[in-house]
Amino acid sequence: MMKQRKIVITGYGTVAKEFVELLDQKKEELVEKYHTEFKVVGVIGSIGMIYEPDGLNLSVLHQLPKGSLGISQYASRKDLSIESPLLKGDILLECTPTNLETGGPALSYMKQALEAKMDIVSVSKGALVHSLPELLERATANGRQIKYSGATAAALPTLDIGEFSLAGSNILSIKGILNGTSNFILTSMSEGNITFGEALHQAQEKGIAEKNPDLDIKGLDSACKILLLANGLFHTKLTLKDMAIEGIEKITKADMQRAKINGCEWKLIAAAKKQGDRLILQVKPEILAPENPLIHVKGTNKGILFETEEMGTICCVGGASHPKGAAAAALKDMINLIR
Repeated sequence: MMKQRKIVITGYGTVAKEFVELLDQKKEELVEKYHTEFKVVGVIGSIGMIYEPDGLNLSVLHQLPKGSLGISQYASRKDLSIESPLLKGDILLECTPTNLETGGPALSYMKQALEAKMDIVSVSKGALVHSLPELLERATANGRQIKYSGATAAALPTLDIGEFSLAGSNILSIKGILNGTSNFILTSMSEGNITFGEALHQAQEKGIAEKNPDLDIKGLDSACKILLLANGLFHTKLTLKDMAIEGIEKITKADMQRAKINGCEWKLIAAAKKQGDRLILQVKPEILAPENPLIHVKGTNKGILFETEEMGTICCVGGASHPKGAAAAALKDMINLIR
């Protein structure tokens, strides 16, 4: 029997635009494989909302610019009015910019969506870092689900492994290289025998690092991701204040070369480890030995290592570190919602 799922997108940045294009490309395949028609009925930006109850024309929308400009141009082409934001549909795709201090505006949208009995797929970290335990409680109370694998390392299936592949196992620790930008910088320093500053400049020139790269190089992005994994998989209520966070900006060319003498490599490791009845979270640069599988994570790739009591060590490496990878993770979450 054919099902239909109506999607409202909040935030129309790069990831949301990639999602629209991806969904447009795969709509027939999704109907054939999953007997489900996914329709984007609304997009909310800072200027308001475009809404069509029978679905926006994605072929038109993804050819327009991202952000408010694209929203206004679509409204103009389709002779639509810009409406006040209203969450009405089956799934909220949350893509607004991350605000770690308040969680807004994503937090407000997510609460409204749960009250409206919508499931949530989020690629934005802010609201989840700020209030994941509360949001999960609200979702349970309303009989809804929250999926957020795209917020925990884009295309790398970190959360999926913990939730599904390791179901029933006792996870002892999680260690990961969860930030592609910092890993690219460390790889460049190691392979090119260059300084941190030179490697950062290369990353910025290639569009891998932002003009202000602090979230990546100081470890905060990695901290957000391991926090979400920990709170989701260990059912804790920890915050960023419960973590020790250290970035890569103090690693020198000499540090890198000393590690390589023994076949080792520096990596920025985000970790969650059980210690008695406590869970210890930290992010810091570490020297990995040659036998550690995460040593092979190069460039913008990421990796995750689970230590379990019953299944031993499980490692996954790779995953596209670009907006299309995050968009694909969001689509995967939607498919898993209907399975």
